[in-house]
Amino acid sequence: MTELFVLEGKAADWKEALALTAGKLLEEGCVCEDFYDCCVKREQEYPTGLTESCPVAIPHTSSDHVKRQSICALRLEEPVAFRQIDDDEAEMQARFVLNLALLNDHEHIDIMMNLIHFLKDRKTVEEMEQADLDGLSELLRKNILLQ
Repeated sequence: MTELFVLEGKAADWKEALALTAGKLLEEGCVCEDFYDCCVKREQEYPTGLTESCPVAIPHTSSDHVKRQSICALRLEEPVAFRQIDDDEAEMQARFVLNLALLNDHEHIDIMMNLIHFLKDRKTVEEMEQADLDGLSELLRKNILLQ
């Protein structure tokens, strides 16, 4: 079962946003000490920002740095720039960061498919922006984790 943590906060840049999510996962005992550094390195090599119309970044790293399967979702007060997944020369403004700490490759694919399907509707992002933290947690749990 995948654990889900939902935060709201401020970050000056994408590294600070990653630090918030990775810090929560580390605090909860879900990831190894090097998880943050590995996420930063991977983000630099393979950007995870989606698009301006879907202001979400989906950072992650390999399962070698994960202890318990989990996701930390961060809703930022102000968006921060991430490089785009489909054009690493372009930047997009991410309002949400969904840091994936996944152990099972099969479940990783399922979660990514659920996430992409969920996010393709602009109404979804509006719901994510308007929900309180409990509502955001429920929305993500129901649509991404299918629980």
